[in-house]
Amino acid sequence: MSARRRPRTQTDHQRAVAACDAHLRDLKRICRRPAPDVAIPSVAIPLRLSGPPPASYCVSPGQLCAELAE
Repeated sequence: MSARRRPRTQTDHQRAVAACDAHLRDLKRICRRPAPDVAIPSVAIPLRLSGPPPASYCVSPGQLCAELAE
């Protein structure tokens, strides 16, 4: 009768996978924000353009543009 082998609790492959997971978590945490010495350009966010008012009676594009410009 053979003796039962002790089960492997953590193989080299499992250790490598855990190390890669930890490394990726660190990279994601660090890369969320830019480096402190990098200048971030301020960009204006355009306002959302709304369509013509629901009660608009304009049918031609020229009149619609003139109405939106007012």
